[in-house]
Amino acid sequence: MLLSFCRYFFSYVFRAKTRQKLLFLAVFGLFLSSFSLLVLQSTMGGLQNNLITRSKSIDGSAIIYLHKAHKSEFKNIYQYLNNKNITYNSEYELELLIRHRNYLSPIVVHGVDSKDPHGIPPFLEGKEFEDMVIGMDLASKIGASFGSKVQIISPAHVDPFFGDIPRSAVIYLDELIRTDVPEVDLFSGWMRLGLLHNLTREIVINRIRVFDVDEAMLNEIKNETSGFTNIKSFNTWEERNETLVWALKLESIVMIFLFIAMTLLVSLCITSGLLIFFEKIKIDLASFWILGSSRKNLEKASSLFLILICNLSVIMGIAFGLIFLYYFDKYGVEILPDVFVDRKIPIYVTIKGVLISFAVPTIISTLFTFTSIKQFKKDQSYLNHIRSVG
Repeated sequence: MLLSFCRYFFSYVFRAKTRQKLLFLAVFGLFLSSFSLLVLQSTMGGLQNNLITRSKSIDGSAIIYLHKAHKSEFKNIYQYLNNKNITYNSEYELELLIRHRNYLSPIVVHGVDSKDPHGIPPFLEGKEFEDMVIGMDLASKIGASFGSKVQIISPAHVDPFFGDIPRSAVIYLDELIRTDVPEVDLFSGWMRLGLLHNLTREIVINRIRVFDVDEAMLNEIKNETSGFTNIKSFNTWEERNETLVWALKLESIVMIFLFIAMTLLVSLCITSGLLIFFEKIKIDLASFWILGSSRKNLEKASSLFLILICNLSVIMGIAFGLIFLYYFDKYGVEILPDVFVDRKIPIYVTIKGVLISFAVPTIISTLFTFTSIKQFKKDQSYLNHIRSVG
């Protein structure tokens, strides 16, 4: 019975000569809302995910801050990480100054040991590494190039014999790299650990960077290493970049809020279209009532049909969105200017994004649909319609 009523409503909406164009616009608006929300979430998510992935590949998923000590004192930490098959590297991080000719710039130096299997970060594997590697932006800032001779100065380490003169070392740039992470390319450099120890007169390390680890494993590492006395603190990438993470979340929330507002406008069209639609079919509903259908069944059939058509339009929007994203990712061209790292718009589809694209228009349209049905039930009387016809 419900199926017969739904078939009748479907025929009236899509095939009758008196079909309402406003209702068509509302259905198309729901289709467009879910389609646009999925596409925008996936493209923005792709840009955000690429930014985070690039940063984590250089800076690490987490940093274990150590009490400055010799490498041999951290065997328990190394053994724990090795047992977990985790990619990591140990280093001595220090803030110094780099000078080339008349140009001087601050630099965060990472002292790494290329001879140690866990001494060099993954992105530097295979690089020429005799003295130092720096980012291209920093090299451009001080006017240096491949093979340039630079001076590394440590204001925190001085030689009293010469009147507290900061220690310095003259080294050569083995290679220039571009990580596409601005704060790294402009302020970071990687130096052979032995050279940094000679400069500071300390054979120590103070950092262990962990790479390619998910959130669950990071929490496990943090909990299980909390009792190690030689660990000062454990900070994930998200904890060290709280402002950026907050900004990315705010961007996503604002985007969803804008689409909620757009869906509300569409739902106003749904309400108007449904009120006109019910006004057109009120005589037919009264006829069904005379033939024996209960008022409850008529209302149930109307609600079922309207929810079905709303959900169907939203699902079609998501389906077309997924198809569009697939072909856009496969055949998309580089449309962004050279100043952007990702010249081709990246696509990152998540289950959460699909669910949001379905839930937002569906929930709002359902609420407005039931509001329209409730208003119709309140204002209409089948008996009065029959009397008016008679």
